[in-house]
Amino acid sequence: RRVGKFPLDENGTLEGDVTIEYTGHLGMERKLLNDDDSPVQREENLKEAMKGRLSSAELTNIVIENVTDPVKPFIYKYHVQVPGYGQRTGKRLFFQPAFFRKGIEAMFSAGTRKYPIYFRFPWSENDEISIELPKGYVLDNADRPGPIVAGDVTKFEVKMGVTQDQKTLKYIRKFFFGGGDAILFPVATYDAIKRLFEEINKADDHMITLKQVGTTNE
Repeated sequence: RRVGKFPLDENGTLEGDVTIEYTGHLGMERKLLNDDDSPVQREENLKEAMKGRLSSAELTNIVIENVTDPVKPFIYKYHVQVPGYGQRTGKRLFFQPAFFRKGIEAMFSAGTRKYPIYFRFPWSENDEISIELPKGYVLDNADRPGPIVAGDVTKFEVKMGVTQDQKTLKYIRKFFFGGGDAILFPVATYDAIKRLFEEINKADDHMITLKQVGTTNE
């Protein structure tokens, strides 16, 4: 579960606070990855991972909880600033509301595959993002990606809207894969699985446009 609350300024800088909570197998993976590292090294690993997908991101006030606790969820908390997150063109500002997916490529890139596809476990992702719009900007014909469903195996859905005062964009993303414990797939299904994750990646890359209003040139 990932939660982010961000103001976005008129120059495209996104800044705010993040909480990420890993449970189940994903939580255990994180604990094993961080267990032997010092607190300083854990913070550096997080910063490097963020730089890998958002090169301009700066992290501060990092808190990492429950690394050695066998029961409680593994938690990241941090403050992040990302200059250039939005791109400004004239009176319009373009940005990707799926903050936690920005800079991530589709899962499968190879054109063909020799061996069956095995996912180690089913997993789900729930994102809740609030983006405070820059003063003087409104949504410009903003739409949202449609749902993506593959039987009981996977479902991707986005809900998006602006608050009543028109000041904040709310973005909720829900995804799961491995319904019915479907985690092993024959080579013959590779093309279909590859297309599925490409569609999800394309939906995550969906851009929103803001328009500046109330200027003398409007």
